[in-house]
Amino acid sequence: MPNLLNPSSHSPTSTVTAITERGLQRAALCVAVVAAGVALAACDRVGGALGTQAAVPAVASTAEADFDMLVAACTQSLAGRERAVQPYNEGQWTQTGYSPAQVQREVKRTESPITPYVGKIVVKDNVAQASAGSQAQAAAITLTPAHLRSNRTHTFVYSFDGQRWRWNNGLRLTKAPPQNDETTPLSLADVAADKGLAGCLPR
Repeated sequence: MPNLLNPSSHSPTSTVTAITERGLQRAALCVAVVAAGVALAACDRVGGALGTQAAVPAVASTAEADFDMLVAACTQSLAGRERAVQPYNEGQWTQTGYSPAQVQREVKRTESPITPYVGKIVVKDNVAQASAGSQAQAAAITLTPAHLRSNRTHTFVYSFDGQRWRWNNGLRLTKAPPQNDETTPLSLADVAADKGLAGCLPR
């Protein structure tokens, strides 16, 4: 006969207790799994954000460094310009020379993922000319400020696609008093054809 003072492990009370404990264990396990999933998702988001942030400085560094190289090549090309003597009118030869160019640069970040950076190079110089009756006489002339014919400003615009700089457009402003100022759009071919300015094109 069973001992009622010592209930067995299969009594209703012990059964309910066991079921309750198992339920709590399962609930705790579910909470732990959910928490782990949330933590992993948060890590992924943070890792992705850090990766993006790390990529931005890398692109910026490349854009700046490559543009500095372009500006240096442009400046060197302009400095290498030489005087030119060419026939002008019948019986006339003209010597053309250039003052040292002032080169300014600017790089700006954009909101576009396609062209994250744009750049600009501004070249300012003066053109001097003198004419003579023969090629030798024209070549022998020493150009001075008195021979100044015009003041020019070239503006070149570029875009960076994340890997390299590309030409966008160009413009030349010419001031030659007493004439009116003249603005001339410049194409890629126009700049490439000018020995002095060709160095301002991306390679």
